[in-house]
Amino acid sequence: MNSEESLSQDEVIKVAAELLMSRYGGEPDMTAVEDLGGSGHALVLRVRISPSAFLPQRSVVIKYSPVTGHAIDDAALLREVVAYQFTTSLSEDVRPGPVLLAHDLDRRILVLSDLGEGDTLADTLMSAKDEERLKVVRSLGTALGQMHSGTAGREQDYDRLLHRLLRQYPDYAEHQALRDESLQRSILIGRDILREAGLEAPEHFVRLAEHATSTLRSGSNRAFTPFDLSPDNIVISQRVFFLDYEWAGFRNVGFDVACVIAGFPQFLFSRPISNEEADAFINAWVRQVVEVWPRFGDSDYLHELIVASLIGWALSSVTTMYAGGIEGVVALARGEAEINHDSQHSLLRPGDSGHFEPEELLIRRDLYETFEALARYAGQCGSAVCTPVAEFGTTVAQRLHDKS
Repeated sequence: MNSEESLSQDEVIKVAAELLMSRYGGEPDMTAVEDLGGSGHALVLRVRISPSAFLPQRSVVIKYSPVTGHAIDDAALLREVVAYQFTTSLSEDVRPGPVLLAHDLDRRILVLSDLGEGDTLADTLMSAKDEERLKVVRSLGTALGQMHSGTAGREQDYDRLLHRLLRQYPDYAEHQALRDESLQRSILIGRDILREAGLEAPEHFVRLAEHATSTLRSGSNRAFTPFDLSPDNIVISQRVFFLDYEWAGFRNVGFDVACVIAGFPQFLFSRPISNEEADAFINAWVRQVVEVWPRFGDSDYLHELIVASLIGWALSSVTTMYAGGIEGVVALARGEAEINHDSQHSLLRPGDSGHFEPEELLIRRDLYETFEALARYAGQCGSAVCTPVAEFGTTVAQRLHDKS
């Protein structure tokens, strides 16, 4: 189905032109090629095109995802195509990202509308002063809430698109299911990894972890989400746009809120999200979704949902870092690999236990920020139920912070 041989930049542009010509007619002339960079192995280009009556765009973005040889990673492209098909069908005021103009799954190329110039959320938060950061996180909360409220109840539309494409590419079906199942199971696997490292979670923490596991793919608070809300995949332009839908789907919206509050797990910030910024973000988000989900107007209910989702992110991150990526997570979830705690080399070993490589220190710092954010947010409720969760988050953060 897929060619193992990677395409050159010129070949990618040629295929994109053919796709646009086949769908819209004419012969688009592609010039002024700009390499926008891309996550992982992806090639992302912006090119100028000659507009036509059926394709008025003056520029488009081409994304090429060459085969990696890892079946789980390669299957992500189908999910991305389905997500873009779904979001393209939405009205402009709800649509969270660019329009899918054309695609070729076999040659692994997407042609998208160009969102124009803009800074990533990562760059904006790094450079902005306090007041500007507050304004940005409010805008992020508003945009995320609009996406959630605007797509709630439309899961069947998304599923129809997914099943239609899986019928055309049945080899991808098993890998889609494996990705979803492994993501869900990674939460409780993370609990087991902590336990093996001598970090035994309290009862209520475990209960909330189990709740996060069960609600990740079920429950009533569901809407479309890119899920991987990495700040370098969020663009601040005339409004907030979300890019890269390799993990997209319908999930519990609490995980998106928790992802921001946690400071975007698996992305290092020199200035993590503060309590004031988290509150501003949540308030802006709630204003957009409370009519769809009235229970989010109940601060106690919302706090517990976010704490459970924060625990889900923290434990899933532990599993991902331990396993080295999604392929390793799948192996753990399927029982093809075991948790083996090595006290001399574990990422979770105490800070005074010896030398840490630079990469280990980066991973420990990322996990530290996630657990520290969990501890801060859980501690805000001040109840006897929340206290053990906050204390355990602090315990794990201290373990990771000693040497990082």
